Amino acid sequence: MIDQIEDNPLQLPSLRISGFRGIDHLEISRLGRVTLLTGRNGTCKTTVLDAVRIFADRGNLSSLGDILTRNEEIVRRRDEENDFAESLSFEALFHGRDPVVGTTFSIGPDDEDQPRLHVEISSVDDLPDAILTQSRRLDVVDGPVLKTSFNEFTECLLVFDNTINTKRPPYIPWSRAARGPSTGDRPDLVNYHCLGPGLLNNRELDRLWGEIALTQSESSALDALQLASNQGIDGVAVVPGARQTFGRRVVVKLKTGRRVPLRSLGDGAVRLFSMAIALANATGGFLLIDEAENGVHHSLQSEFWGFVFRAAENHNVQVIATTHSWDCIVGFAAAAQENESTEAGLIRLERRGDSVRATEYFAEDLSVSAAQGIEVR
Repeated sequence: MIDQIEDNPLQLPSLRISGFRGIDHLEISRLGRVTLLTGRNGTCKTTVLDAVRIFADRGNLSSLGDILTRNEEIVRRRDEENDFAESLSFEALFHGRDPVVGTTFSIGPDDEDQPRLHVEISSVDDLPDAILTQSRRLDVVDGPVLKTSFNEFTECLLVFDNTINTKRPPYIPWSRAARGPSTGDRPDLVNYHCLGPGLLNNRELDRLWGEIALTQSESSALDALQLASNQGIDGVAVVPGARQTFGRRVVVKLKTGRRVPLRSLGDGAVRLFSMAIALANATGGFLLIDEAENGVHHSLQSEFWGFVFRAAENHNVQVIATTHSWDCIVGFAAAAQENESTEAGLIRLERRGDSVRATEYFAEDLSVSAAQGIEVR
């Protein structure tokens, strides 16, 4: 095992998830600087990425809402005026989808001495006195609430509609979702960025590129683009669209001097460019990649992962990605062998009833499994 650099410890050297979405219980005793998750459909690979995101955001409402919205966990119910209104189904965050007061999910390191995030459905009366006083001041006197806890910090993140009791699903109109009262010092959030399985839109590319333009990280993004183009890349810029409806767009300057839209070079170029600028923006935190193989040709997988390994070290980013592709796994293993200073691990997830089991491959095990064609998907 390669010792982790003391100055750049991992945010999550291990992972334990309990009661979150499709995972009743999952323990991963070891994560690397770069970790690749494999497994059949339904083994909760994307759910693990969601859990890490929520942990990084310390249970922030925006992350919970984004995950529910992406998965279309939305219901329609009648509001106070007897009109139909769309609501986020927060019950979908809990394993079994039938939470009652006391139901909890938790996410964090697989180490009892390290802080973990706990999210619980609680009644107003069970809240700490400091929060209870604030809740009554806000005229919240009945019904369940969503309580988040991290270290000494506790927050009544969502106050559910008073007309909803514990015998009904805790739906809440998104427009009425609001940060509630809290106690303790608010914890620092961990920087993170998410990619895939689709491509970033131009607005997201513009934002991420703007953070690294004219810095040392700019050259790293150009290096990534070279992998996807045989024409040679001299530079990148974000320019206004030809018409207002097109908005801003990314253009690249070829070695020939010609300027062309980034997207004209294909999905692979967009994917690699996105990877590079997201890594540079995730310094000190996480880059979470769903279906890492998308858009990257099988012959480039080793070079692609080699770039990810080096950039993760340079920017002090912990990368966690998912894949279904054997070519991606082989490329990952080859890059791990060439970049021995970067701790890399492959985690195979398997469904065992309500629980998910993790089989971990590191160092020699990873190289042997790829070389001998041992099935780890």
